[in-house]
Amino acid sequence: MQDYQINISSHKRVRDPELAPFLIEKNLSVLLGFILILVPVVITAIITLSVIFLDQFLVFLLLISVGLILFSAAIVLAHSTYKQLKQFRITGSVFQDLYRLIESFGFRIQAALFPLIFLLFIFSILFSGTENGGTSDLISNGLQLLGAIIPFLSIILISNTFLNYLDGYNNRVSSLADRSPEENFREELKDWGRTLGFSDVKIRLADLQPNYYGRLAIGAEVDNIVFIGYSKIAQFQAERDQSLVFCVREICRLSLEKRRAFYLLYSIHNFLFTLYLTLSGILIFSLSADTMIIQEANIIFCILAIIVLLIADALLKTYISSFDILLELKTDQKTVEVLTSEFRSAESIRRYLRLTEQVNPLMTAYPGFKFRRLALLEEKERRKFWDDL
Repeated sequence: MQDYQINISSHKRVRDPELAPFLIEKNLSVLLGFILILVPVVITAIITLSVIFLDQFLVFLLLISVGLILFSAAIVLAHSTYKQLKQFRITGSVFQDLYRLIESFGFRIQAALFPLIFLLFIFSILFSGTENGGTSDLISNGLQLLGAIIPFLSIILISNTFLNYLDGYNNRVSSLADRSPEENFREELKDWGRTLGFSDVKIRLADLQPNYYGRLAIGAEVDNIVFIGYSKIAQFQAERDQSLVFCVREICRLSLEKRRAFYLLYSIHNFLFTLYLTLSGILIFSLSADTMIIQEANIIFCILAIIVLLIADALLKTYISSFDILLELKTDQKTVEVLTSEFRSAESIRRYLRLTEQVNPLMTAYPGFKFRRLALLEEKERRKFWDDL
């Protein structure tokens, strides 16, 4: 019987076709792969070939100039991002980012010292009986290999990040139930959808994965139609008005989401990331090889280009890493503004959004929800300080 047993772990459950609105389908994933991976890699390859075969001084001068322009734009973007985050009681600044970047360099160098010393010790034992020339050649060959690997490593890293993004996005909704909320509730959601600029809203109960921001409804837009998967647990535990707030919040989030701008800047980030790592690899290879790919007179310009591109990329990541949290905080804000009326107070809406652990505790055990909860606090609901007592 052992020979005929099936290894269940090697099989995957067929994905429900009804989940299609909540997935990045094959055609879209190919398009995103083209924008986020292929385009940055091709541009990096063209620039790399230009460095090798064209006037290096001119190419590095252009790279430094473009890097400084991107650096200036990234500072403005990062400053704007932090300014918006401060409205929601989240601190940060461009100067702190630069300081952390400089600090991290020191940490990385310090962290690498012990492994380097250990490797040198191993080399000294293994090759103590050989000629110094043989040891030197071995180290040189190792550095050349490292320099040649780094560009390919950068491509692997951005590809892995992209695949993780696809996997996380496509696993937001585990399954859909055959049930949906009552007719009056669905009609009211459709009205809110039209008010917020969509042609229709469709909702079904669903099993949701616990998510970073404690969302009890997951929405997607397809052809200006909003599809919402609403947590079965929340539907069972929440009052009708609470459920309306949770679902309208998802419509508000989709009305605010500007994912195209995010993808464009993410593509630029991937380009900068692959470019400065590729230049670093070429520089290491050139310095350790007999044939100098980077001319000795241009080594300083190459290092300057790497530093400028690296810092510009680090500041650009401020926007990318803050995009989702800022979107969620703005969504809460817009939900309160949209739903507040003479029959429903802003304070009650904030309370619904802030106390969702009473509806589904599994959805609120993540740091992102804690940022949301802090931003939803009224001034009078903040903790008192010792001086106030």
